[in-house]
Amino acid sequence: MREKKLFFLAVLCITLLSVNSFAQDKNAVGSVGPVKFSGLMFGDLFYNANAISPANKDINGWRFRRIYFTTDYTINDNFSTRFRLEADQVALSTNNKIISFVKDAWLKWANVFSGSDLIVGISPTPAYEISEAAWGYRSLEKPIMDYFEIVPSRDLGIDLKGKIDEKGIANYWVKIGNNSGNSPESNKYKRFYGQLQFKPSDDLLLTVYGDFASNGQKRDPFDGQLKNNSAFVTAGFINYKQGNIFALGLEGFIKSQQNNYSSTGAAASLESQTGFGISIWGKASLTENIGIVGRYDSFDPNTNSSAINDKQGLIIGAVDFKVAPKVSIMPGIEVHTLQGAIDSDVTPRVTFFWEF
Repeated sequence: MREKKLFFLAVLCITLLSVNSFAQDKNAVGSVGPVKFSGLMFGDLFYNANAISPANKDINGWRFRRIYFTTDYTINDNFSTRFRLEADQVALSTNNKIISFVKDAWLKWANVFSGSDLIVGISPTPAYEISEAAWGYRSLEKPIMDYFEIVPSRDLGIDLKGKIDEKGIANYWVKIGNNSGNSPESNKYKRFYGQLQFKPSDDLLLTVYGDFASNGQKRDPFDGQLKNNSAFVTAGFINYKQGNIFALGLEGFIKSQQNNYSSTGAAASLESQTGFGISIWGKASLTENIGIVGRYDSFDPNTNSSAINDKQGLIIGAVDFKVAPKVSIMPGIEVHTLQGAIDSDVTPRVTFFWEF
């Protein structure tokens, strides 16, 4: 027994000496910038006061809507990487336990050429990364194109992003991805993303976005022909703010998908489907530690006059009590409406958020 204790003590001493030597080695991998661990968590105490589906009415309790654990690592002056895990109450195991999945896994080559970075791996898409940051309340709800699942928040592919001018007033972001989100690729089709960002002043921000998803072909149930089913999304965002006092945002998009809607009538056939959405939000600081926020979204997935009872709306209102620099408690309400439904989803809640 004594020999085993001495053996384990020797192993421990050697390990500690190795770690200490590695930490002092100026040429060791990671000496440019150490590993950084960070994360966030948010969720709610909620009560479904009313619901579109009667089965969801009166459901209440605590829930986590997102948990992040992130590792950032600077390899050298030009290369850095991120690995992030996400868990929430949407991603569940077969026995209804919260599980985690890979949210981000990318390598960045900074200044691959002057003013531009190259990113490879699972990374954010250009669609609403900037508008989401300006909105600043992902803890309350996703941006409109994420909420209504118009564009995935992540995709596995290759990005190039950087400055168009030296001052960074105009910037660009292009990406080629699998169009499979965080899931493995299962077909040969790809998605092509592009965004232009303009920041003429500290108070004003504008973006113009577009993407093309080559979804292959879809068989027309009326004439049996294979027809293109590709989709196009265009979007714009504008944000105006006065320091930390208040901010206003407006975001809108149009999605058009070829041969995706089955029309009715004597000349029934597949037709292109066009959807439209708009989001308006505002936030203001009442005191250093108290703020208010409100938002309204409207979404019509099919503007064809024969498509009825499909328009949706979203209303969010909350008060943000910053009880610590990285901790917020936000009592508020979320209302989701559906055209033609007898009731709406009405959920009073207290949202809790913290990061580390």
